[in-house]
Amino acid sequence: MPKKGPLDPIKMRKETREWLAAHTLEDVRGVARELENAGEDVSELVDAINELEALVNTGPTPSRRESAKAEA
Repeated sequence: MPKKGPLDPIKMRKETREWLAAHTLEDVRGVARELENAGEDVSELVDAINELEALVNTGPTPSRRESAKAEA
């Protein structure tokens, strides 16, 4: 069984990296709609998209900025 954890972008297939670099959250929402129309349960995917969109729209909070600076 493959180990779970964060994906290593270096190991992702080239096509996947290119797709991710060229598409938006709306594109991912479209994929979710297609999966839902095919009968798949996409509730967790939609929740994750919404959470990501909220993070993108709010930007880093002061505590995140400070921790990012500390890591740099």
